[in-house]
Amino acid sequence: MTARLAEVEGACAPRKGASLAFQFGNQKNIMSKNLRYILGVALTAFAVVGVLFYKLSVPSKEIDRARLHELIQGKAIVEAKLFPTPYPGIYLVEGSENSAKQIAKFKITTRLDDAEARELLEKASVKVEIPGKGATTLLINFLPPVLIGGLIIFLLVYQMNIGKSKKGHKVKQRPSTRFSDVAGIEEAKSELQEVVDFLKNPEKYKRLGGTLPKGVLLIGPPGTGKTMLAKAIAGEAEANFFSAHGSDFNEIYVGVGARRIRELFKQAAKHKPAIIFIDEIDCLAKKRKMDGHSELQQTNNALLASMDGFEPSEGIIVLGATNRLEDLDEALLRPGRFDRKVHVPLPDRKGRRAILASHTRSKPIQDRERALDVIAQTTPDLSGADLASVINEAAILCAQKDREEIGLAELEESRDKVRWGKERKSMVLKQAEREMVAYHEAGHTIINLHKSLLAPLYKVSIIPRGLALGVTTLLPIEDQNIHSKNFLMEQLVVLMGGRAAEMVFYGATTNGAHGDLDLSKKLARQMIHDWGMGEKLYYQTERLEAEVEINRLLESADKEALSIIQREKDKTHKLAQALLQHDTLTREQVVELLREEKVRGAEPELALR
Repeated sequence: MTARLAEVEGACAPRKGASLAFQFGNQKNIMSKNLRYILGVALTAFAVVGVLFYKLSVPSKEIDRARLHELIQGKAIVEAKLFPTPYPGIYLVEGSENSAKQIAKFKITTRLDDAEARELLEKASVKVEIPGKGATTLLINFLPPVLIGGLIIFLLVYQMNIGKSKKGHKVKQRPSTRFSDVAGIEEAKSELQEVVDFLKNPEKYKRLGGTLPKGVLLIGPPGTGKTMLAKAIAGEAEANFFSAHGSDFNEIYVGVGARRIRELFKQAAKHKPAIIFIDEIDCLAKKRKMDGHSELQQTNNALLASMDGFEPSEGIIVLGATNRLEDLDEALLRPGRFDRKVHVPLPDRKGRRAILASHTRSKPIQDRERALDVIAQTTPDLSGADLASVINEAAILCAQKDREEIGLAELEESRDKVRWGKERKSMVLKQAEREMVAYHEAGHTIINLHKSLLAPLYKVSIIPRGLALGVTTLLPIEDQNIHSKNFLMEQLVVLMGGRAAEMVFYGATTNGAHGDLDLSKKLARQMIHDWGMGEKLYYQTERLEAEVEINRLLESADKEALSIIQREKDKTHKLAQALLQHDTLTREQVVELLREEKVRGAEPELALR
């Protein structure tokens, strides 16, 4: 049960297109499928033969000396082997006897004098085996070194092939993505236009002695379209596109990541003009001061050396993407490497509108202009990837309902699903719990209606979604990037509204305000520590005085929320009862319900928006 406050996110619109991908060899596929099949069959056959040999083998019977003498005199020994022992005259005799027309094995360790040994050896089937000289012993002594040597050779060849890529090295079709396919980040596109121009017309820059940066770093939150932007650059410049992920260079074997870096740049040098794109580069080029892992340091050094090993005029440009700039090594950001930083921000309302238009080009939208305007206005906290998911979820929802067009209702349902989760219609709440949720959300709504700086109400619902049992949605008229202390204080008061309603109507608070309190504490801490909105400036995060000011902000917001709910108790009750009856109310329905209140323009504390 939380009041959702708007944040700004951005993205670009993707379109399907082939690319030149640099794929690294998977360690599990080093051996060919045929070789693995043969090894599997051989191991299976060896195991089966071993089991059969064990099952079919007949154990030898221990006999005494008298029985051995009877066998020798009766010439009943079919075959036998004499194994000398370290003790003079002592032999281990193993053999088989013909007993009752059956062959039975026997063994005995006994003393044999010369006459007995000679008599036993006169039989052609009796042999003497000297320990360490027999064929079986030689085979046993010979096999382990051969197997160990073969294993060592295999591991050496295996490790030599770890850093090599496979057939992905071959040049494939160049990306078909263009700047026209990327929406919502116009400033980033215009800044990268010079990279495209350089790759297409290098002589224009060489004539004036200008050089383009070797590396361009794309910085932005996840889902803002950094990868699509990199493909668009390659597509516009008609350059080969080599793509890799930062984690592809992390290995347990020291030197493997560095080898893959060199292999990547070697392939790009063979297919100029080329763009090398490393996504999540912070996995690869972390600060070496903070990371003592020798493999990562070697890989990082290999990347730095490779970027120093080519000139900007060679037609190779390295693009990196990250959302954690603070983790990158300083040496990577110096001039001559990644010395150009392009921020790919979250889209504003205009950008979101363009992204939605791009994703709905081939989709039937009912009342297209109005529907896309509403979704763009109510999705300040969604990225371009999220917006694409909203459109896709709406299309799936309409298909399930056998609709011919995607309507605003389906788009709003999909927006809420992407943002907070699917409706939990199967969740059964007790009537008392459902009433408490209604009063909680009514508290958020009533306080929002009395605050003039915040975004106006869009709708309020007590249908559970995800982890939230109820949601109050605001509708920003326009994106706001700078927030005053008064604006932030009004946010704190709205966040405390649900808790205040619980206190007024139930005399105690519940754990339903957990999410509201988390957001309130985070916002108050930022106001004091990050934005200097306290009575003093605090440069240390653990100062007791700062904590006192944070608590003061929270207490002030809580008292104001409680005062408003107590003053508007009847209207809060009326709104809660309407929510219990209808589950969801739009702004128009709330205004109609409270129509006796003055509309915006009346006294600030009674301003109904």
